[in-house]
Amino acid sequence: MIYSLIISLSLTLIIEIIISFALGIRNKIDIISIVFVNLLTNPLIVFIVNILRSLSNKIVLYIVILILEVLVIIVEGKIFEKVLISKRINGIKLSIINNTTSFVLGVIMTFLNIL
Repeated sequence: MIYSLIISLSLTLIIEIIISFALGIRNKIDIISIVFVNLLTNPLIVFIVNILRSLSNKIVLYIVILILEVLVIIVEGKIFEKVLISKRINGIKLSIINNTTSFVLGVIMTFLNIL
């Protein structure tokens, strides 16, 4: 489980920093804020999902993952709106783009057995 936490957090940070930079967020404090927000949300979500994977009901697992991802988007978006200095992009939009991209890339890497 520790391995998946470390890999997930590392890949999430790499992907979301690259995406944020591409979206015009270049302020050092903003990038650090994005890192800290992900340090708060990613390990918790990965931990919950790892525990729920033991369930035999995959539909419940996928529904819970979807709910958790939506909650993360909302929470991170609200935090970004409050703490980011850059106003190039709305905090919720940044969170949607970052989280959707990192989630989809994670699913693709898992499906391709890269992780």
